[in-house]
Amino acid sequence: MYLLFDCNNFFASCEQVFRPDWRRRPLVVLSNNDGCVISRSAEAKAAGIAMGEPYFKCKDRLERMNAVVCSANFALYSDLSDRFISILEQELPEVQQYSIDEAFAVVEPGVDWKAVARRLRSKIRRWTGITVSVGIAPTRTLCKLANETAKHHPQTQGVLALNTPEDWEPLLQQTPVGDIWGVGRRLLPRMHALGIRTAAGVAAADKGWLRKQFGVHGERMGLELNGIPCIDEEPAAPRSQVMVSRSLKEAVTELPKLREILCLFVEKAGRILRQEGMMASGVHVVLRTSRYEETQLYANSASLALGMHTDDNREFATAACRLLEEIYRPGYPYRKIGVLLTELLPQECVQPTFEHPDTAPSALMDVLDKLQKAGHNVHFANRAANTPWKREFTSPCYTTCWDDIPEAH
Repeated sequence: MYLLFDCNNFFASCEQVFRPDWRRRPLVVLSNNDGCVISRSAEAKAAGIAMGEPYFKCKDRLERMNAVVCSANFALYSDLSDRFISILEQELPEVQQYSIDEAFAVVEPGVDWKAVARRLRSKIRRWTGITVSVGIAPTRTLCKLANETAKHHPQTQGVLALNTPEDWEPLLQQTPVGDIWGVGRRLLPRMHALGIRTAAGVAAADKGWLRKQFGVHGERMGLELNGIPCIDEEPAAPRSQVMVSRSLKEAVTELPKLREILCLFVEKAGRILRQEGMMASGVHVVLRTSRYEETQLYANSASLALGMHTDDNREFATAACRLLEEIYRPGYPYRKIGVLLTELLPQECVQPTFEHPDTAPSALMDVLDKLQKAGHNVHFANRAANTPWKREFTSPCYTTCWDDIPEAH
């Protein structure tokens, strides 16, 4: 059996934890540079604020509804995510983190897991202030459906178990095929063209036919919807991140040189990403001095969400260089630098958003990869901007910065 724990409106909920006066108010979290909406409270969703909507387009509406607007505070979100995962790991035998706000637990049948889920849901709420939804099912795909249903139907009280075909078959009949986990923008038109409109249609289809039409991915989807587990490990991707990091032979103190090295690492990470047919929506940069130079120790890291999934090195390099400028401190002899591309998804599972309707793999990146494979040393010129990120509405780092710890009176 599988349990899927998913934090509701995670970034928005994190902002409300330390500001209870923001609860029950429309609240949105903006992407890097305050570009577009990447998280919404339930009230903001009900008011019609769309995911991915550019801030300049919804700014007036948000002001009229007295909404709270927050710049993304990834230090806070990451810390609360770690606490959420830690609670699960203390209570469950095998926890597999799927994303910053989701985790699967692999468990044995024969236990009242619904009661366990309710207890853990209450504990997570009590210890972190975050509300989670829980789906329980014999496969990960059914678990996803159970979780989404629990999230949007108050009568479930946040927990839904699909233990038998009698539990999940009515749900499959009501679920549009586009809502099945793993059906992206490429598969959906093909399924519609073949007359498959609901999850029940996929479950009822001949598995050999599904394999012929959609490959192994389609066959596994059909089996999973029938309660037969086919995905033994975390199914989001062959890997959860792409990391390129190196210890430097000689210490580097100048920012331009570090930027040059980082851009080379970004190119390599992007190439690995595309070779595996993946896209990323997060960039993380690490920088530190040698651990053995005690008089000049410094280490720091920073992350950004791009607000979209992409495989374009230009997006990664711009974000990485700006992150480097945020964490760089002059005068230190840096010995290690690295970049991580995070929040990976297979290309076929990436769906277009309001702000980014074109999610197709970059044709330019494909050409550059072919040139480099043929032995041509082609690189982008370093065009990283020196201007800092626009973050007008950043909340304090309540849990990771001593100066920001809230005072109790």
